[in-house]
Amino acid sequence: MELDEVADELYGLRPQEFTAARDERARRARADGQRELAADIRSLRRPTAAAWASNLLVREQGEQVAPLLRLGEELRGAHRRLDGRELRTLSHRQHQLVDALAGKAAALASDAGSPLGQQARQEVAQTLHAVLADPDAAREWAAGRLSKPLAAAPGFEAAAR
Repeated sequence: MELDEVADELYGLRPQEFTAARDERARRARADGQRELAADIRSLRRPTAAAWASNLLVREQGEQVAPLLRLGEELRGAHRRLDGRELRTLSHRQHQLVDALAGKAAALASDAGSPLGQQARQEVAQTLHAVLADPDAAREWAAGRLSKPLAAAPGFEAAAR
C-alpha cells in the first residue's frame, strides 16, 4: 500500500464515506507494520462538499482539465502583457467555461447522491477561478485530491475582466 494509491482512492469517495475509509486504511497500514504510512494516511483531510465536487469534475470529466489549464496560461500571459483586448476576449471565455464547469460539477455531485448547496457551488467556481490564476493551484486541482476549495490571489479576476 502506498500513500498516493490510498489518497487517490479516498478522494474519489463521497465526503461522508471518507473518514471511515481513511481510518480503515490507516488501521491496515499500522497492522502491516507501516506506522509512518498509517500516520500519513491519518493526516489526509476529509474534503468539503465543494472540494469533493471539484475532484469529481476532474475524475469524471478529465477531458475538461486541459482546456481550463490552457485558458489559465493564456489569461496569465495576457495579464503579464497587459493586453486589454486579449484579456476581454479571454475573460468572456473564462466566464463561460467556469460557469459551465461549475454547473457540471454540481450535476455530477447531484448524480452521485450529494447535491451541492449554493455556497458549495460558489466555492467550486472560486476553485476554478484559482485554477485559472495560479499554476500551482492548477496542478493541485488537476490531481483530483482537494480537501478544501482553492482561492485565487486577489486582483487576478479584476485584472482579467
